[in-house]
Amino acid sequence: MIKKHCFLTWILTGCLLIGSLTGCSGNKQKNGDTSGDLPQRTTSVQSMTGHNENEDSNLGAWGRAMGAVLISINDGNPYYFGGYEATDANKKAARNILKSSWSISGRKDLLKQIRFLQNTGSRKDYKREAKDLKALSAKERKKALNQVSGALKTHYDNLQYVSDTWGKKGLLAWDLCRISHLVQWGYIADYVNLDEAQALLQPAATELQKSFDNWDDVVSNWLDGYAYASSIEIRSIEKTDYTNRQEIYQKLLSEQKDTDPLFNNKLFQEDIIPLGTVSYDSLMEEIKTTPKTKKKQNKASEKKMSQGKDSEKKTK
Repeated sequence: MIKKHCFLTWILTGCLLIGSLTGCSGNKQKNGDTSGDLPQRTTSVQSMTGHNENEDSNLGAWGRAMGAVLISINDGNPYYFGGYEATDANKKAARNILKSSWSISGRKDLLKQIRFLQNTGSRKDYKREAKDLKALSAKERKKALNQVSGALKTHYDNLQYVSDTWGKKGLLAWDLCRISHLVQWGYIADYVNLDEAQALLQPAATELQKSFDNWDDVVSNWLDGYAYASSIEIRSIEKTDYTNRQEIYQKLLSEQKDTDPLFNNKLFQEDIIPLGTVSYDSLMEEIKTTPKTKKKQNKASEKKMSQGKDSEKKTK
């Protein structure tokens, strides 16, 4: 992933400092957005019917839809919360991937990463870059982009597309849907139980409901965020992992039943029903820091999280 702060917008005597931009084209930054392998099922759940989440709440339905495309990419069952059966073998595999791809070694690490995605995520860098890009005139922007190539050009082409298409909502679903991925893997890894996994989704579901009208928009925002984070051309005429994911979403839509839709747009009109057993806030109390250490720990934690890998297996 390209270093986000490379796009300098300083103008000296009317000229953009292109040298500063192109000088960082060879640098790579781990930022939680690269791909890796997901847990492999030892017991198939594809044939299992019904839902396993707490039916007293609709947070399970939110979570399954938010993570459905990625679960499907990796041969999981998107109708089954967690995607895979909670076997010992899958528990071990889920823990391995959370450790290797996210530097998550236990319950507290998981909660911290979820809090980071909810509050900050990739949106922080995107908003800074989009602000810098917007400050340029059309002529300056064109001049800058004409002097870069390869992954760096793709990155800034994507930045312009996301900024023009989504504005302040850019990468919102990308960050929030990854919370669904983490809570489902965290459940399979036995770092949180089923109710806790669903409770951790409440702020993300609330934000998605407030910001979008339907699942088409959520998935489009997630896909554009994925392309931005992975430097995959959004407007490429070639078949890419971006277009593969689009196709998987369309396939899931075409196959869902009216009586049990995976992507239920009624969720955007209905109240979000919390669980009475546990809440997001009560879980976050476990990682609450004292005022004296909070600033220092948050800075160190954000640096660590921005260097992780996102466990997203690419389709072939």
